[in-house]
Amino acid sequence: MDKNIRKLGFIYFENPKYVVKKQVDTWLPALKRLGASYVIFKAGFRYNISEDVFICAEEHGLEPIVHFKSELPIARKFNDVALIMDAYAKWGVRHILLGDKPNTKAAWRDAGWHYENLADHFLDRFIPLANHMIRIGINPVLPPMQPGGDYWDTAFLELVAKGLKRRKLDGVLEELVLASYGYTFGKPLSWGKGGPERWSASKPYSTPEGQEDQLGFHNYAWTQAHVQRQLGRELPVMIMDAGSPGGKSGSQDQSQVLADMKAISRGLRDGSAPDDEGMEGLDVNDDMLFGCFYSLDTISSLLNEPMSYSSLESSIFSSPKSHQHTAPGGKQTKNIPRYLLLPSYQAGVSDALLNKVRPIIKKFKPTVGFSLDEASMAQRVMIYPDPHVFTDEQIKGLRAAGCAVEILPESGIEIATFLQE
Repeated sequence: MDKNIRKLGFIYFENPKYVVKKQVDTWLPALKRLGASYVIFKAGFRYNISEDVFICAEEHGLEPIVHFKSELPIARKFNDVALIMDAYAKWGVRHILLGDKPNTKAAWRDAGWHYENLADHFLDRFIPLANHMIRIGINPVLPPMQPGGDYWDTAFLELVAKGLKRRKLDGVLEELVLASYGYTFGKPLSWGKGGPERWSASKPYSTPEGQEDQLGFHNYAWTQAHVQRQLGRELPVMIMDAGSPGGKSGSQDQSQVLADMKAISRGLRDGSAPDDEGMEGLDVNDDMLFGCFYSLDTISSLLNEPMSYSSLESSIFSSPKSHQHTAPGGKQTKNIPRYLLLPSYQAGVSDALLNKVRPIIKKFKPTVGFSLDEASMAQRVMIYPDPHVFTDEQIKGLRAAGCAVEILPESGIEIATFLQE
């Protein structure tokens, strides 16, 4: 699968071992093959993510987004943070999320909890950063709230929107994007659909019997609605960690969580999920939906096998065979124009090999992978040779499947010559 699924994105692994070049060169092409358009990298205010990460994202057609998850810095640290943001702007970042769950006590470890004026305390830190981002061509993203939270999320959002409007920050409001956690809390995916307009009796800290609230996947609709009340217009919204049980994975069947995630992916691909499994016509293709993001860390914690492209695809996303259709007369049409087939080893893919084929990736922008089955769905297949991995019989099988097969030279110099021919 390498056709983009509308508005699909991923939140990249948080563990630093996955941000090294070797892992990024393996995972970002895999996410693109699943149809992703975006990838979010979690970041801190004390260090830069390596430029190589953003180069790799650009090479594979993924828009990189940065999420600063820590407490927003005070004014005297502004210059240090501005330098980091300047670097990200130079490297192609166009959206940055500023903070995480500021309606919880845990988000204010350094400053302390100021319940009475919490929204103003947040805005005092958010606004200078947002203004700088707009000056350098980056859209500020309001951080996702903890649904419910120590300070009720919808009430906090209304105060933040009201504060931005009161301070007459039209420039920020014009570029602002919202974010919302797509937690299910073990409820059906349809929970809360329609927002506060449909469930008008639901109030902060009080959900009458027979009513539904924002504590479910459709939190994003409530987020938009409460901000719209103050601003008079909708803002685009990101759904973060889509389908996660929201910290309650131990109390919910893992297979049900994965089934929910799969239903959301169908909604992204097809426009809505079928009326089965209690989904009630789930629709995640709202015009103001910026993107729907799956967390690789959340998915990894749910799988009963090592995290890989195959396990990710089979557990949530459609089979790559969906790219192969039967044309009139029974012939198979091939919807992958060009595929770069690389050998896969137990120790992973070496940096030396990736460096050799990087010019090919930059020139042809092929789908990059390690699967003979997936390669068989391509019109042209370029193979980096290894007779221990790809036998003559397997290569003949690709040709028999109707693929135009090219065997690449092994050395980087010969590959450079090959590209000039």
